[in-house]
Amino acid sequence: MGSISLKLRAAKAGKQKIYLHFNYGEKKQLRYATGYGISNINSWDSTKQRVKNVAAEPRSLFINGKISSLVMFAEQLLDDFDRNQIKITNKIIKNKLDEFTNRTTARQPQKKNLLEFFEWFIDYYAINPLPKTQRPLSKNTVKPYKTALRILKEFSSKKYNVDYQDITLEFYDDYLKFLQEKKFSNNYIGNQFKLIKAIMNYALERNLHTNLDFKKKGFAKITEKVDAIYLTENELKKIAKLKIKGKMRDRARDLFLIGAYTGLRVSDFNRLTADNIKTASGGQRYIEISMQKTGKTVLIPINSAVAAILDKYGGEPPARLAEQKINEELKEIGEKAKIKSEFTIEKTVGGKKEKTTFKKHQLITNHTARRSFCTNAYLAGLSTVDIMAISGHTSEAVFLKYIKVTPKERLERLAAHSFFK
Repeated sequence: MGSISLKLRAAKAGKQKIYLHFNYGEKKQLRYATGYGISNINSWDSTKQRVKNVAAEPRSLFINGKISSLVMFAEQLLDDFDRNQIKITNKIIKNKLDEFTNRTTARQPQKKNLLEFFEWFIDYYAINPLPKTQRPLSKNTVKPYKTALRILKEFSSKKYNVDYQDITLEFYDDYLKFLQEKKFSNNYIGNQFKLIKAIMNYALERNLHTNLDFKKKGFAKITEKVDAIYLTENELKKIAKLKIKGKMRDRARDLFLIGAYTGLRVSDFNRLTADNIKTASGGQRYIEISMQKTGKTVLIPINSAVAAILDKYGGEPPARLAEQKINEELKEIGEKAKIKSEFTIEKTVGGKKEKTTFKKHQLITNHTARRSFCTNAYLAGLSTVDIMAISGHTSEAVFLKYIKVTPKERLERLAAHSFFK
């Protein structure tokens, strides 16, 4: 994390300007003019970084109040960048400070075309809270928006220029064909339309257009139910007992298991620290964390499997690993744990139905951990309300998509309920 400080521009006699120094990253800094100054260098308290209350500076209290507010805002900004893992640049910092000091009226985008607004939306809400969620876009949410913009730009350059008035049902058909030709799956295509509809709606609220075609029923997000794997309790135990050579692979296994027994997303279980491990009055350890995607704070009991992992690392969670690296290691770990049952996935790709059969270990990813937790907890008899309180799901409809049980498994769960006794 960086630091914020106040300094005079130069140690020379005469009027001195006060600058805020925003330090971040590896020797990176933005020097920002506060707009205030003092008549003489001797009026500056370099230790407190404030103007001395002396006769030569009759506005000292006023100036100190203003620069203190600016410092507090900069400190909060630095903290937000750090917690949300937002990539910082001088341009981003300056824009935020300009908004705070009212040096710009660009809080709202000026008249921009669709692609310009799309780009502005990503840049702006990567660091500013969305009106709906009151949180900036998470790092994992920014990425699909950027991809959607890139694909739309490609269509605009290869087919025809796209602006607000062009987002019609005719565009829908043309874009659907374009995306199918790129061999995208139905769900991926559906997400492209979902993001375009979101951008069009945000632009509509800002009076940038009056086109309502994107709200018509025909302009629908394509969805397709595609089966996904989860790991059973026995399969998780196989992975836990596996003797692994190599510290990185061992760490990937342990991080994955924490996710499988807590329901945390990879963006959360991969950033746990000792500060997230709490102890209740009865001695029960639990995890407390503010979820990166939603900002919701969840409390999760630590079971024996997670406790053993924490003890293995001296009471702390394993150090983070690159998400892609964990995914790569999980395939090898699953194969060595002999998780080799066959699993067939049927989905529409490029407008055509395809069936592909895999060995189960080939499909294990970071997200399998969260899906496994939800399914295993459901099969164990926990209520959906309690599981959702841990997983952080706010919609039962979305949560139920994570439950990957067969009709027979569902029957066995129901048969064990006291109602059927």
